[in-house]
Amino acid sequence: MAVAAMYMQARQMARCPARLSLSPTCRRNLSVSASVSGLKVLFFGSDEFAERVLRELEGNRVGTQPCIDHLEVVCPKAQYYMKREKKVYTYQSPVDKHATKKGLIAHHPFPASMSSWMLPMVDGGNISGQFDIGVVASFGRFLPPRIINGFKSGMINVHPSLLPKYRGPSPIQTAILNGDSVTGVTIQEIHPSVIDGGKVLAQAPYPIPPTAPSIQLIEEMGTLGGQLTLKVLRDLDFAREKSIEQDETKVSHTRLFDREDSVIVWEEMTAEDIFRVHRTFYLKEPMHTCMRIKNKIKWVQFLELSAAPKSIPPLNPQFADFPPGSVFHAKKVPYIEISCLGGGRIHVTRFRVSGKAERDAFQFNAGYLKPWKDKRMISRPINTKHLTPPFVYPEGYVRPSSYTDIYDNTELDFKYCTKLATKRMVKDAGYNLVDEDSAEDSDD
Repeated sequence: MAVAAMYMQARQMARCPARLSLSPTCRRNLSVSASVSGLKVLFFGSDEFAERVLRELEGNRVGTQPCIDHLEVVCPKAQYYMKREKKVYTYQSPVDKHATKKGLIAHHPFPASMSSWMLPMVDGGNISGQFDIGVVASFGRFLPPRIINGFKSGMINVHPSLLPKYRGPSPIQTAILNGDSVTGVTIQEIHPSVIDGGKVLAQAPYPIPPTAPSIQLIEEMGTLGGQLTLKVLRDLDFAREKSIEQDETKVSHTRLFDREDSVIVWEEMTAEDIFRVHRTFYLKEPMHTCMRIKNKIKWVQFLELSAAPKSIPPLNPQFADFPPGSVFHAKKVPYIEISCLGGGRIHVTRFRVSGKAERDAFQFNAGYLKPWKDKRMISRPINTKHLTPPFVYPEGYVRPSSYTDIYDNTELDFKYCTKLATKRMVKDAGYNLVDEDSAEDSDD
């Protein structure tokens, strides 16, 4: 209940910037001073989080009581080719898209590094001269001291974690993977040599919803970070006077993720682990695993999945007798159920087999699963000339002997499980019942 209350408070603060206040854990209260105005700001950013911060800064610039008078942007250069005298973009960062939409001046530094890049001067018609301050959010490049010292008031950074926890490029994703219930946003000074190691000017907590994907956290935390940045800009001298050094004994670092991080390892991952990874890489890199299809090993992507709630019984009450990765399905059930380590289950509703189009559970069932033959997902490709090797449980792992060892000592038979899954409990879980006859066979 406490986490839910914090989450609702954070959502309310995001809708009402004037009511934004910091928690006692921030160890400071920034006063809103209307006397600070006319700032010339140069914004550095690239991704979706930075774009949300930029939206708040741009909204302040055109608002009724702005503290920002002029705003320009530094972001990666868009990549495109010409087709019939029109630009066809192959890549354009979210910050560059927003700058183009709002008519902001965008500067594109050299791709390799910032070492030889010259800090631009203000180019705003009646406004000219040197920028007052630089604001950085998920820029992804190291800024040398020459650039930091080129601003009258230095530079500040918007980081999506409660520093010194989770320094580095992926704090939001790491917080989800670690199962954290609370993260936050930090405004810090730019350190000339240590990435994310500057003095902390302000912090605001953000409770993580238990089922929210990373894209939701990026949007909401970016909005929160933008509003917190405006509070700091309005009273920058006070924020720096009350700034604190980071506790180096509590530092933790994050890393860049790649496609290998979204592979399901059935020998190691529980249903909760799989769901966390799915939330982390949702709409970026789908969870994927292997399955033998017509004596060929195919990669299968899980586009939409969830951890099966305990209120829904398994499609097969003897599922505990099957190894993790075993696939279960039933008529008119809008998901495929897969057993996991620790007795958990996941429900997958949308799939994509390598080389094929996206399919829902009914189409996947009709095209790749047979009612008389057991199917099991495997972690890695194997030699198709040999049988699928037996599942190897982790050392010391104790298998649950039955369904009653996992769920409330309830005895269930298969017909009872299927009846509940296809009617009341499926609807309670939010699934949409679709007639199985509408599914089309795949052209595997």
